[in-house]
Amino acid sequence: MRTKSVSFLAVLLLSGALFLGGCVNLTQTGSPSSPSAPSAPSGPSTGAGEVKVVYNYNDTDKVQLSANDLVLKVGEKLVLQPAAGLTKNTRFKSAGKHFIGDIMKQETGQDGRVVFTAVKAGQGQLQIIPDTDKTDRATDLRVTVE
Repeated sequence: MRTKSVSFLAVLLLSGALFLGGCVNLTQTGSPSSPSAPSAPSGPSTGAGEVKVVYNYNDTDKVQLSANDLVLKVGEKLVLQPAAGLTKNTRFKSAGKHFIGDIMKQETGQDGRVVFTAVKAGQGQLQIIPDTDKTDRATDLRVTVE
C-alpha cells in the first residue's frame, strides 16, 4: 500500500512540474491551418556585434529566411539559427568563390546554431540547403562585409 502511495505522489509531482514548467520541444513547424506551409521565421535581431538570421523550411517549399542582403562589419558575427521546432539536418555551403574561409570564418555553434565571423571585406552568398541534399529548395543568403 505504501509503494502505491509513493508512486502516486511521484506521478502527481512530475505532472505538476510539467504543467507549471511547460513543455519545450512540442512546437509545430507548420501553421495549424496549413500543415505543409512553413511558419514565417522571426525578423533579425542584432546584439553587440552579432546579426541573427532565423531559417525555416518544411517538406516541400524553399527555405525561408528572416533577413537577407546583410551588411556586416569586419569582426561581426552572423548567427544562423533554426526556427523553433525545426529539427532537420541543414547544410550550409559557400555559394561564392572562397566566401567561407576567406571572407567569413565558420565557428562552433550551440543548440543547432551556426556561427560565422566576418574576417575581411568582400561579398558572397551562403547557400542554405534543407535536409542536406535538397538543392532545388535551397535559398541563398547574400552577405556583404565592409
